[in-house]
Amino acid sequence: LDETSLVNNEFMLKSCCLAFSDKIIAAALDVLSSWTTLDRLALLNADTPLIPRKTPSEQRNMKPRDLAAYSKANYQRSCRDKKWAKDRAMLFCKKGLKDLLQAAVATENHTLRKQVGIVLGRILASIQEEEDIKTCVKQWLETSAFVEEIIEEKTEEEWQGEELIEMMKRGQLTTSLLLGNGEVGAWALSHTRSDLCNLVQSDNIKAMAIASEMVSAAASVEKARPSLTSLVNNGSLEALVEHPEQDIRSGAASAIAKLGLADKTLSANEGEVIGLLEVAVELLNDKGLVDITKENDVLSKTVGASSQYAASSTERGVEVLGYLSGKTHIKEELAHGFRCPPSAPKTAIEKLVEIANEPKAGESISAYGLATIFGLIAVSNETLRKEAFKDKEISMEQYDELQKLGKTEEEKEAMSTEPDDNQTNVEERIRKLIQSNVPRALVKLMEGASEKTLEQCVIGLNRMAIEASCRGMMIQQGVLSGCMKLDQGKNPTEVEKNTVRQARQCVSKLLVTTNPALLTSSQMMGSVKPLIQLIRDNDASDLQHFEALLAITNLASVSNETKTRIVAEKGISTLSYAMFADHELVRRAGTEAMCNLVPHPAMMKHLADPENLRLWLAFAANFEENVECATAAVGCLAMSAYDPAISSTLISLEKFTESVSAILESGNLDIMHRALVLLQELLNHGGETKEAVIGAGLVAFCRIYADSYHDGSKAQDLGLSKEQQGQLMVTIDLAKQIASV
Repeated sequence: LDETSLVNNEFMLKSCCLAFSDKIIAAALDVLSSWTTLDRLALLNADTPLIPRKTPSEQRNMKPRDLAAYSKANYQRSCRDKKWAKDRAMLFCKKGLKDLLQAAVATENHTLRKQVGIVLGRILASIQEEEDIKTCVKQWLETSAFVEEIIEEKTEEEWQGEELIEMMKRGQLTTSLLLGNGEVGAWALSHTRSDLCNLVQSDNIKAMAIASEMVSAAASVEKARPSLTSLVNNGSLEALVEHPEQDIRSGAASAIAKLGLADKTLSANEGEVIGLLEVAVELLNDKGLVDITKENDVLSKTVGASSQYAASSTERGVEVLGYLSGKTHIKEELAHGFRCPPSAPKTAIEKLVEIANEPKAGESISAYGLATIFGLIAVSNETLRKEAFKDKEISMEQYDELQKLGKTEEEKEAMSTEPDDNQTNVEERIRKLIQSNVPRALVKLMEGASEKTLEQCVIGLNRMAIEASCRGMMIQQGVLSGCMKLDQGKNPTEVEKNTVRQARQCVSKLLVTTNPALLTSSQMMGSVKPLIQLIRDNDASDLQHFEALLAITNLASVSNETKTRIVAEKGISTLSYAMFADHELVRRAGTEAMCNLVPHPAMMKHLADPENLRLWLAFAANFEENVECATAAVGCLAMSAYDPAISSTLISLEKFTESVSAILESGNLDIMHRALVLLQELLNHGGETKEAVIGAGLVAFCRIYADSYHDGSKAQDLGLSKEQQGQLMVTIDLAKQIASV
């Protein structure tokens, strides 16, 4: 790129804008983007990296002095690039803007016209200052700006045609301004509001398509929305949505969906919303986007191909569905097989899955929308609201009560119009999504996805994993393997941390109820590390710790190989730490996970340490505060008491007699059962161990217990259930065996 010659060549600018071939116009747009880019370094590095950038991770690892020098150089380069882009953008507005708008309204290719709007918006945005942008475009927003000098008399029909073309140019320019700078775009729309109404009512396909894109862009800008009120009130916007031309419908549908979020009264009509849903689903069936430079790859690479193509009808359909999927009745419609038209071969969900499975779908502009749609269907709006109030000083219920204080009865009634969305409905929708292979589609979207898209994919998978009956299908569709692969770098961002944490929680959910024997060896072994890392994560919630511990407990029960893998990942120290968590369920799960590591040599060595064994005995005796945790601790002692080293260490503890006596007298049949097995194991060692048990009066207790309930006849007086009566007889039999020693 020469500093002066190319950009100052007026012939080049006009040639680019007045090219007749759509392919050449597309290439010209790439040239214009390159001329006005705010990042010349990216342009220079397009083919061969000449000046490689430092990644965020590399920057965080730089020395302070080097980082300061690097940041200064980047700042200076950025200032130069901004001035470079501004000068050329302003020059283009003087010499090429008129011709570019002429090319835009002349083409029959609606996709190309949208692309012109995006590129022009980017060029105008590079001018930066709002007043400068207004100065550059003000003359082209005036009514007579595009009228050529009158050479001969023209008929009224010719005048009307030229007037319509002039309005189309102003509409195209306004759309670009709305896309490039919302504030300036809203200002421009105030000048072209009458043009917008005329374009909508013109009955000209191109004019109505420009109007459709104009309202879609305006609906995204808060200050521009009031200008659309008249179109909503007089039904013009609805007429655009009902137009048979798909390019016209798509922009109008997008506008109504966006306005519906901003205006609750606009979205209250369920029939209107279903109409939007029908339009959106119809848009999914049309690819609509053709790469018009596909046959000219050499030219694209030469100019850098810096512009992105405009959204296709499919992508616009995904956009509209993304707005609509927040409504409960739309979630139900989509999950239960909505299709439009009714004779369509595929449902809306099947079509979305097909789009998500296309090559490089994760890198597309629709990827985030697809992940969001799937994630919203798999959750209730009430759950979303609870998540929004997480870690806040006020709860969701308190907020609702405060909101009601300032509302009338009619407003309160309007607040309760949202259909009830209970957990049963959510679970049914999840089952429908999984049957449609949505989890596999989300895993596919994760390939090459941006940071935010990846986060949405993982959130969606995590929400689906709550349905226990479908976890096996999710594993078959690659969810377990996909989540296991996610890992964070040395210096991850907060979004990356949260994404990886959510992925590890998804692994936990899948493995809590799944039979590990059905997993492949790589799945079993590979899932241990992310689970241990989640347990070790101090920023994870108690629920995430609890689920990870349950999953580890499940894996540890499979084989000695999985126990070895857990130990190799420093599992013993991690699980020991979890045993002292504040939440009692986390303490219980940690204790149970440790219990399942018996009889691994590392775990036996851990228990043989007097300090560790003292803690386990204390946990076992703490049945009044946490029965489940105490039950697991007594069970662990009973399972490991066959080891002579552990047995001799146990009887040498100061609190041995007091603690075991209290456990036997607890009255809890589960705990007593395990304690009696522990005594049996200790007595089997004979010698000092046997004498210590007898000397502590534990055998005498068993004799008295057996004599009191020898035939179980007194069990009826205790009010025990049938199951408890069976447990009682088991403890009596064990007590008899011990008493006979």
